[in-house]
Amino acid sequence: MWSFSWILAIGFIIGIQSCKKNNNNENSQNVVFSFTAPDTLTFEYTGSKQLAVAVQNSGNYEFGASLTGLNGSFSDGSQQLVIPSNQERFFNINFYQNNAVPGIYPCQLTVAVFNVNNNASQTKNIQLVYAPNCAYNYRNYLNGEITYQINGILLNKNINCAYNDQGQLVVNNLTTFPVVLNFNCQAQTFTMQPLTHLGFFVTGDGYIQGQNIVLNIYNDGILDAVALIKP
Repeated sequence: MWSFSWILAIGFIIGIQSCKKNNNNENSQNVVFSFTAPDTLTFEYTGSKQLAVAVQNSGNYEFGASLTGLNGSFSDGSQQLVIPSNQERFFNINFYQNNAVPGIYPCQLTVAVFNVNNNASQTKNIQLVYAPNCAYNYRNYLNGEITYQINGILLNKNINCAYNDQGQLVVNNLTTFPVVLNFNCQAQTFTMQPLTHLGFFVTGDGYIQGQNIVLNIYNDGILDAVALIKP
């Protein structure tokens, strides 16, 4: 005849097996979900932007989101996001323009539910775009002219230009200080980043004329020189 303790032990084992069976059933279901994320993320110059990922689901689950296939000029700053049902999380996408050329750089966003077997992941293609502003068009210009108002003599200059990490055109050797230009590409105009030089507050402005850049330079608000930046 079985003892009472033996009956309890058998009951405990059956209970565990029943729980395991229920857990296996729970972990083998197909969880219906969807997610949203931007199709495109555009960078004008070096910097960081957020890629938002939101998951839609009627239950109470956690989802993992990951990015793969990133070009070497981009990094996501994180291996994986954990996103609860019906919430939104963000990848911080870092872009470094030094070795990049303008264009489209595709990557893949994959989302899957955690701790559920036999549940298919979902994938979306994301386009990371490097689209510099119009200052980029003048980064290889090598020739300059400058005429100072004090004597009216035109000076020819060998210059070099660069598109910097802030989306500005930097012009060296045109004058005794670097010229940094901020472009309004739609208006085809620009302003010079102000600076103090030899006790003067130096500013500038100008416009695009065909392939050339016309620059007016002012000392304390008075026109000091007119320059031309050319291919």
